[in-house]
Amino acid sequence: MKQLLRDSSNYDESHNPSLPDRNKPWCLNCRLHTDYYSVYERRGKQVNKQLYCDVCDGDTYWPVNPNKFKFVGIAGVLFVFVGGSALATNGFGIASGSPSEEEFLAGLFCIPLGIYAAYMFNSSMKGVIKKWEEFHKWAKEQSES
Repeated sequence: MKQLLRDSSNYDESHNPSLPDRNKPWCLNCRLHTDYYSVYERRGKQVNKQLYCDVCDGDTYWPVNPNKFKFVGIAGVLFVFVGGSALATNGFGIASGSPSEEEFLAGLFCIPLGIYAAYMFNSSMKGVIKKWEEFHKWAKEQSES
């Protein structure tokens, strides 16, 4: 892990960190909306921004609605499958003639690529659902007390 840049949150001091707010990041360990800092991590050629709690250094995340995440993921997977099918069949038969060998192989390559994308999306979806449920469980506990 290489720390490229570190910045911190600018919180509204009037906000009560124990009150649920979907628009603020939430620490799963502290079970509060705490101040946080960001660390940019390099993994290979990709740089990821990770949020950490100022109090416990645990992961902090923005509560993401699983339905929105699911819509974006399904749209991406469908795009790969439909694009691959169009390449393999020369535009679903709209274009004249059969597809070239390169188009056909590229279209066939999209099938395992789409399966891999669906697998990765499903793995990510499990984490998003778990964190969303944990946040709402906490929010319900806060409203009852």
